[in-house]
Amino acid sequence: MQPDVAGSVSMSTTNLYRVNAEDCLRLAKTTSDEREKPFWLALAQSWLHLAEHSAREGMERELERPRADAR
Repeated sequence: MQPDVAGSVSMSTTNLYRVNAEDCLRLAKTTSDEREKPFWLALAQSWLHLAEHSAREGMERELERPRADAR
């Protein structure tokens, strides 16, 4: 985790997306209205897709970053 502007620790975007997905799954499991379950499950899936995309972009940035020992 990296400090944000105010100096507190913030979650990476990828982790934030995963936490949001977990929250949606929890809501899908606990909702008393069965008509809401598909909504929460679809939203969780969307958050997971965003997390995967974010993780891939992060890996690509790491690969593109010049290494200090490559001089």
